[in-house]
Amino acid sequence: MKGVVLDASVILKWFLFDATYGQKAFDLLHRFIARELNILSPSLLEYEVINGLIIAQKRGRIKDEKIHMAIEGFFDLQIDLRDLSHFYQGSLKYCVVYNRSLYDASYLALAEAEGIPLITADEGLYNAVKKNLKWVKWIGEV
Repeated sequence: MKGVVLDASVILKWFLFDATYGQKAFDLLHRFIARELNILSPSLLEYEVINGLIIAQKRGRIKDEKIHMAIEGFFDLQIDLRDLSHFYQGSLKYCVVYNRSLYDASYLALAEAEGIPLITADEGLYNAVKKNLKWVKWIGEV
């Protein structure tokens, strides 16, 4: 089974139906559910997804009655979450080299440590690293 790191920018598209590249994100979800793809993420993913859903709710992108269902659905997927303590050194490196937040750097460091691609819909992150980190993939090109 092939593995990838997905960041919150991709996973949030599963719940926010007005999102650009939503179908590409759904395709990854379907492959995960069919056990054709293993998804890994840093443990901070839980916080980022829930925070993203709360912000989307405030902006009217997800109905109040749907947010609990979305959060429960996210937890039910049981994505393989990895603790930062196993790859924090790489995270620190990416913070410095690419001037990224620890959040972004954690996804990069995990993908590097596992030797698998990172797929993102975060344009800022992608543009910052695409020249040097060919294993970072833009959701629109997956």
